Order: sequence, then structure tokens, then C-alpha cells
Amino acid sequence: MQHNNLLFGLLIVVATTQAAVVLAQVHEGWGIRTEPGQVTSDRMLKTGYAAELLSIFVLGCSKISTCLFYDTLFSQIQKWFIRANLVGMVAWTILSVVLLAVRCSHNPWADISAAQCSSLLPRWQAITAIDIATEASLFVYTAVAVHTIQISTRKKLVVFIALQTRILLIPLAGLRLYYTKLQITSDDPILVGAFATVVAEIYLSISVLCVVSAFFKSFIAAYEDGNGISYTNGTSGSQSKSRRLDSRNTITHKENNDGSGVLRGWEREEDPIINPTDGKSGLKIYTSVHFSVRGENIELGNRESAEGRCEGF
Repeated sequence: MQHNNLLFGLLIVVATTQAAVVLAQVHEGWGIRTEPGQVTSDRMLKTGYAAELLSIFVLGCSKISTCLFYDTLFSQIQKWFIRANLVGMVAWTILSVVLLAVRCSHNPWADISAAQCSSLLPRWQAITAIDIATEASLFVYTAVAVHTIQISTRKKLVVFIALQTRILLIPLAGLRLYYTKLQITSDDPILVGAFATVVAEIYLSISVLCVVSAFFKSFIAAYEDGNGISYTNGTSGSQSKSRRLDSRNTITHKENNDGSGVLRGWEREEDPIINPTDGKSGLKIYTSVHFSVRGENIELGNRESAEGRCEGF
């Protein structure tokens, strides 16, 4: 889980850097109509080139982080499938960066239209097709994993929606390709390219937000019903902290139905949601109820006054 946290931190840093580079690109003149005979700013083109490569890296980090999160969350369900997805995400990121970095001329940042690089559009089409395929595979995996968990249908739906906000990225990927095609085939790619840039930034923002929503562990691992009962096999971080502070006055009783000593997946976390059971019964979510007994201190002064009254009689 620590590797996933480090990758998530890297994702935030790179996404912020990419947004700053796009703002610099716009400042240099991206999105302004180009007059006939006007010299194009080389600095603007280089900035846009860097922004495109960083956007692919952000998407790749988002996909890889999601795969690592699912691998930890659903460690017992089709591990080979999510591992294959993880390898595919890494391969897609590397391949996409290479396809966009190496273009038709020695100055790849200047190749922004079909007139300058005829293979630019097919490259974007291949990148987008694999992008959509990887998102679809994550959708299928999450559906199968949530279906296997033995909880009510309503709760399955809540968990599935919380995990599958990435489904929004599929239509956005198609929309980005559409505006990128308009840019590549346009006579004024600098002007039309502004629309593709706006859609790309929306696409990247939602991709990062999807990873953030998946990290809402308290929503998934500490899901509580109307009676306040938590569907976990442990205590949340806040509960553990408060109990440590009051450890002298609190006696906590915890009943654990898990007989195995091997910890896997979220069982290594403070708030495991899934308990391993035998292969036939699948996965179950247990209810743990914690009882605490608090003692009260009796002041000695009250006790002595009571004894004094007794002696007076």
C-alpha cells in the first residue's frame, strides 16, 4: 500500500506541473488565430509538446495507481486479471509517450497537424483505443469483484458506484480524440487546438479525482448501517486513536471470527473489509461489535464525609 501512496503523491505533483505548463502554453499564444505569414512561436510549440507528454504520464499514473489499489482491496479475487491489467497500463504509458515523443521531423514539437506529420492522427487513434480498452477492463474487474462480496444488492451498488467513477473517462477519451482530430486536420491547428486542450484538461482532472475518490477508505472500509454498526473486522483509525488515549480506563472486547493467521490484501490495513473464507462460500463481510466499560473515580473527600456522619450517630 505504501508504493501506491507514493505513486499517488507523484500523480498529484505531475498533474499540477502539467496544468502549470498548459497555462504557460496559453500565455505564449496557444488558442489565438494565426494570420497568414505569421511566425509561430517556437517556445509555445515546445511548451505544448511538453504538456502533451505530461498528460500521458498523468493518465498512466492514474491507471497504475488504480490497479495497485484494486490489487490491495480485492487481493483474493482474480489476482492474475488485475496483475495483467497493471502490466497493460505500464505498457500503454510507455508506448503512448514514445508515439507522441517521436514524430515525423527532427523538431517533433512543430508537428501539430496532418500537413506536417501525416501519421499523427493514427497515433492518437491507437493511443485512445487502448486507453478505452484499459478503462473497460477495470470496469469489468470491479463489477466482478463487487458482485462476489456477500452483502446486500443496495450496498453492492453503493460500493460499485464509489469505485467506478472512472467510467466517465471513456466518453471523455472519445471526446478528446474528436477535438484532437479537428486540430490535426485544421488549417489553423493553433486556434482549433485550444478546444482539444480544454477537453484534455477536463479529462485529466476527472482522472485524478477518480483516484482520490478511490482513496476514500473510510467510505468503503467503515461502511455503517442505520444502527451505527461498522461492516469491518477492526476499528477505524480515529477509534483506535481514541482508545489508545483512554487505554487506562477502557476495557475493549473484540471477537474475531477469522481463524487463519495469514494476512492478505486489506487484512493488512487497520480497516479490512473482506475476510477470507473457504473457496466455496466466497467472500463475506462480518459485523464486529465493540463493548467498552468505563470506571468512575470516587473522590476520597466524599467518602470521608460520609464516614464522619456515621460516627456522629
